[in-house]
Amino acid sequence: MADIQKRGSKYLARVTYKENGKYKKKSKSGFTTLSAAKSWIKQQEANKTNGSFTVDSKQLFPDYFKSWYELYKTDASDAQQRWYKFAHHIYSERLSNVTLAKLTRPILQHFLNDLAKDYAFSTVKKLKTYLVQSIKGALYDNLISTDPTIGLTYTGKDGKNRELKFLEEPQMKALIEYLTTIPVFERSVSDMMIIMALNTGARYEEVAALTWGDITNNSISINKAWDQVSRKVKETKNKSSNRVISVPNNLIVDLKAWSPIHDNNDFIFCNDETGLPQTSNAANKKLQKALIKIKSPKRITFHGLRHTHASWLLSSGVDVKYVSERLGHSSITMTLDIYTHLLQTTRTNEAQKSVRLLSQL
Repeated sequence: MADIQKRGSKYLARVTYKENGKYKKKSKSGFTTLSAAKSWIKQQEANKTNGSFTVDSKQLFPDYFKSWYELYKTDASDAQQRWYKFAHHIYSERLSNVTLAKLTRPILQHFLNDLAKDYAFSTVKKLKTYLVQSIKGALYDNLISTDPTIGLTYTGKDGKNRELKFLEEPQMKALIEYLTTIPVFERSVSDMMIIMALNTGARYEEVAALTWGDITNNSISINKAWDQVSRKVKETKNKSSNRVISVPNNLIVDLKAWSPIHDNNDFIFCNDETGLPQTSNAANKKLQKALIKIKSPKRITFHGLRHTHASWLLSSGVDVKYVSERLGHSSITMTLDIYTHLLQTTRTNEAQKSVRLLSQL
């Protein structure tokens, strides 16, 4: 008995076989044509007859993972697809000879332990997540009988020092002052992108995707994102990322004054040569030059402007729920997890305040 199902633009084929008195199914996905799926089924039936039939539990895990994400993750964003391909590369490199049948907790734990020696905690976490998701898929399809991912633990290298990811208040103010003292007609696209990011805390891809219709008299509407790899406009990171951000009036005034020589395209921050949004590389280069100009002791990336915006608001006493909404986070927990730090001045003040209180006991 066999069947074929169409999943998106590809086909999934299944054949039934008997093992230890129980009927099970062997499946293969990723067929681009119906005839290819039928040919595979025909071959499997022939293999049953001549005794060369093998079940998918003997399929190499990296091969299974590839067929799994190509079938079930067709709606993933371009960025997510790149992650799946990266994960497949890692699995092929480090679990190359491991079949589904041989996936055991010790093997997977050794795999995660070895990953932790070479990759950051966040990367190991993501690779472990994909591992669990795909293996559960094999479990649901009766390709394996037990779940070898239960109880797995993971660690990883520390990511970049968070102290380097945001500017302290004096440097933040110095950067804004430096950029805004440049006559508005002489400001570059990157200059205005930096100013926008400092005022909104928006991600690069959100700033790059802004069009003139997203600007009102006192706010900026974030409703799309720019993927500079595929060069396409895409949806924002999540539903919470769609938001309207209140901004100072002087930002709107400057944008309107700047627009006559930069409004030949729908994108606000477009490259005059390509007509496409300015690249993150170009914006980062200008940011580094500006940081050198103001003699900032810290060097941050464009994304660090988002951290600077959020850290400054939180340290100034702005409610964390509002900051979370302003950043487009899906929950306050995410905001608290990222911004557990405070700006240096606030940390010093709080430390002194604590000592004074303890001295009064």
